[in-house]
Amino acid sequence: MRGVERTDGGAGRRARDGDRAEGGEERQSVLGRLADVLRGSARAYWTLTGLWILLRLGTLAVGLLFQRLFDELGADGGVWLIIALVAAIEAGRLFLQFGVMINRLEPRVQYGTTARLRHALLGSALRGPEVTARTSPGESLRTVGEDVDETGFFVAWAPTNLAHWLFVAASVTVMMRIDAVVTGALLAFLVLLTLITALAHSRFLRHRRATRAASGEVAGALREMVGAVGAVQAAAAEPQVTAHVARLNGARAEAAVREELYAVVQRTVIGNAAPIGVGVVLLLVAGRMDEGTFSIGDLALFTFYLQILTEALGSIGMLSVRLQRVSVALGRVAGFLGGRLRRSLERVGPPDAPEGTGKGATVPDTAPEPAPPLRELTVRGLTARHPGTGHGIEDVDLVVERHTVTVITGRVGSGKSTLVRAVLGLLPRDRGTVLWNGEPIADPASFLVAPRCGYTPQVPRLFSGTVRENVLLGRDGAAFDEAVRLAVMELDLAAMPDGADTVVGPRGLRLSGGQIQRAALARMLAGAPELLVMDDVSSALDPETEHLLWERLLDGTRTVLAVSHRPALLRAADRVVVLEDGRVEASGTFDEVMAASAEMGRIWTGAGPAGETGDTGPASSNPPGG
Repeated sequence: MRGVERTDGGAGRRARDGDRAEGGEERQSVLGRLADVLRGSARAYWTLTGLWILLRLGTLAVGLLFQRLFDELGADGGVWLIIALVAAIEAGRLFLQFGVMINRLEPRVQYGTTARLRHALLGSALRGPEVTARTSPGESLRTVGEDVDETGFFVAWAPTNLAHWLFVAASVTVMMRIDAVVTGALLAFLVLLTLITALAHSRFLRHRRATRAASGEVAGALREMVGAVGAVQAAAAEPQVTAHVARLNGARAEAAVREELYAVVQRTVIGNAAPIGVGVVLLLVAGRMDEGTFSIGDLALFTFYLQILTEALGSIGMLSVRLQRVSVALGRVAGFLGGRLRRSLERVGPPDAPEGTGKGATVPDTAPEPAPPLRELTVRGLTARHPGTGHGIEDVDLVVERHTVTVITGRVGSGKSTLVRAVLGLLPRDRGTVLWNGEPIADPASFLVAPRCGYTPQVPRLFSGTVRENVLLGRDGAAFDEAVRLAVMELDLAAMPDGADTVVGPRGLRLSGGQIQRAALARMLAGAPELLVMDDVSSALDPETEHLLWERLLDGTRTVLAVSHRPALLRAADRVVVLEDGRVEASGTFDEVMAASAEMGRIWTGAGPAGETGDTGPASSNPPGG
């Protein structure tokens, strides 16, 4: 069975070898990481590099042909042949550059790289709960967004830069053989412009980051203001809040103006470098042309090469800045992956061809391999603690049999949600085993998923789409109606203006607390899981809706593991597990634990400290309701 642990004598050696490999990956240079990133697109990358070099060789040849053409103007023969060669080279360049490279190869390299990186990052986040413990949501979004985009752009831009280096070396050699003094003066001028361009580019990037940060602050302030509009109105704080947003917007405008200023400086320097360079050449060669040591053809070659040299040196001047940026970006990507960049990308495999990603492309089947139907889920000696704290569960034993209802209960902080998350692999475990039909599960996070297991957390999250989209998450629509019925949401949908196609707003802002809980339940039920795991999912429901919900779900055909202190569910349970300070205090039928457990008595009568009997409900501004 997939996911079941197997041990052998070589396991320890493989683990040590893996640790050494991961340690080596953590110490990789930026070039090593770029090589790992390019493994899946190596053929397209080197083809693109070769074509850019070929194009620059063609540009070099065109300059030499121009030299010959202008030197032979007025002479008999040869001119039309040179013109034909120039036209043929330029036609080939245009076809390769716009028909093959920019249209096909560059997107394949850039977007193939970003797709593989995002696949690896998201796969790591889904497989490894420790990712969310070591990175904040904001850092994760920046890594998946900006850092991946920066890496993708660099690998597509690098072949152009390499071709520029080769062109500079070859063209300068040709120009030096014609006139070393003029070439040296021209190079000094171009190097100065390159330094100015690099300085302007670094300032531009600094202010661009400032603009993005300021834009994020404005967006965050607006989001909070909209979410707390009632509190703002109640405090009559509209002028103060408006002034605060205006100050943030002013800071954003100032940063944007500075960003645009350095962008204009950069464009102006690059745009005027070639005309100024031509003027410098004319001043230097005026006397030499009179002496006949510098021909018209030489001037044509210098003028032609100067335009490409200006572009090339400007690109080379940006290399150090872009290399620093991609180094930081890849460092964050590798950190997100726990230093396992190469291994994570190898798991993803080569990118799909662009033709397979367009409209009509099929979504790959990501369902787990079939496993025997659930007879019994067993937990033995499970110990898990939240990272950075000593709070958690210790030595918990638990058995959930097929088509039974098991309810975990306890006071606030007793470890109920921690236990459920540890069983599902969403929280790293210190020790203990989770077994499916008596077979140990090696990786619960990837094994206990639909259609084996479904989970609705204590604080469910909805996307900013429609109710239908939130429930189905891309699944077959045939499961929608039954999932909605089981979640007791059909009357709510009938009362909504657009029914199932009603947009719920950010995080379900337009729904009540009870509707959010039931939409999340319907989402779980749409996957038809064998085991239903629910964490206090009826806390925001009115008694009538809650009674109907449990009546539909607890019909004897489903296996349920629930966290709750609700009387209706406790009485309906086949087994009640009472937690106290992270340990099992009592376990048995409802009557058994009521008779044997003082803690259960306190929970049932609500006599615990602070009068609380269960975990806090969803931290949301949504009102409870059916």
